[in-house]
Amino acid sequence: MLSYFIRSVAFRHLRYSVGQSLLTIGVVGISVLLIIYLRTIIGGTQNRITQNTTGAIPHITVEPPERTPVGAWQLTNLGIDPDTLYVGEVVNLPKAREVIEDWRLWLPSLDAVDPGVATVSPVVTGQAFMNRGSRRQSVRVTGVLPERHNGIVEIEKNLDAGRFIGMVSGDVVLGQKLARDFGLKLRDKVRLVGPEGLTLNFSVAGIYTTGFGQVDDGQVFVTLRDGQSLLELGGSISSFGLKLTDLYDAENVARRMAPSLPFKVQSWVVQNPNLFRTLDAQGQTRDLILIMTTIASGFGIGSILVMVVTSKYREIGILKAMGATPGEIQSIFVLEGLLLAFVGCLVGVPLGVLLLKGLAAIRSVGPDGRVDAPFLIEIDPMLLLGASLVAMATGVVASYFPARRAGKVDPMQVIRGS
Repeated sequence: MLSYFIRSVAFRHLRYSVGQSLLTIGVVGISVLLIIYLRTIIGGTQNRITQNTTGAIPHITVEPPERTPVGAWQLTNLGIDPDTLYVGEVVNLPKAREVIEDWRLWLPSLDAVDPGVATVSPVVTGQAFMNRGSRRQSVRVTGVLPERHNGIVEIEKNLDAGRFIGMVSGDVVLGQKLARDFGLKLRDKVRLVGPEGLTLNFSVAGIYTTGFGQVDDGQVFVTLRDGQSLLELGGSISSFGLKLTDLYDAENVARRMAPSLPFKVQSWVVQNPNLFRTLDAQGQTRDLILIMTTIASGFGIGSILVMVVTSKYREIGILKAMGATPGEIQSIFVLEGLLLAFVGCLVGVPLGVLLLKGLAAIRSVGPDGRVDAPFLIEIDPMLLLGASLVAMATGVVASYFPARRAGKVDPMQVIRGS
């Protein structure tokens, strides 16, 4: 516990040096504001880029294992003479035939496979032709369980009309651009022709705009049963799509899952390596900016306190002549640095929050005509606390060295004016 003497001298110094105190508070406040602003803006930009890239795809995909044919000469249990010569070639089987047949048995296991898994969606996918009148276009058909798949791609909240959740057999849900190209509206009829020539009629149940080109332009959603019928997969599915609570943990979750599953497990990190490297480099740049901002704040506080110590040499000498110990002198200036940093945080945090709220309120019109917020702002209370603690720690560290210098002042030389 600091003594009354240390506290009273520290408060008196701050009160009589109003200009220097306000300057130090301003330096700390701006530093805290910058830390909060940069961390939130850069983090929000990263999240937006990631969402724009992964918002239309699963974080983890569970697919059938690739079937690689094995030559007779590669089998060790047939008793084949190793000197026998075989002639032939290895041909990979078509990927379209690779399906998961017993998916209903695996679905409960995948739901509980890892605490980080938020949604599991069985999916069938394939190419088909969509026909209406004289217009014919190739589309990607995705058969889903709507209630589950909405956790992978948020179709329901991006609907312009109709429904997605609650879709029944014979319904199709498609993007606004595709609907406009075909002149479709709700309850209009359209035909889908599967890869083997099977034709099924569908009624438009929903029209959406997600903002993801690969979803809006050439993809249609049907029920899982209709997708299996159109693509002639029987009761099988093409893959499982998994959405996680933390998309940046996808690779770790995939590695934990893989040993317990007889399937190929891939995360979006593996499927988008360039994007992940870009986000990682951006994160390192953000951290470097924050470190440099903190260091600049420390130098600012330290330089001001050095000026304070230099301007108060005579007072320090008198205090030491009156019996103040070097430890007490050091404690006085460290306390001043801590108090200035604390007040700076009280100024910087509210200003940072106001700035972020102002940016969050900005709206702009995108190229698709939709009104959206250009800044993805999420105010994290832990960030506010962390920025304050960093600033206060910086204030203490920056004030320590001038405080040591003050503690070494020779009172006799100062009083004599030497």
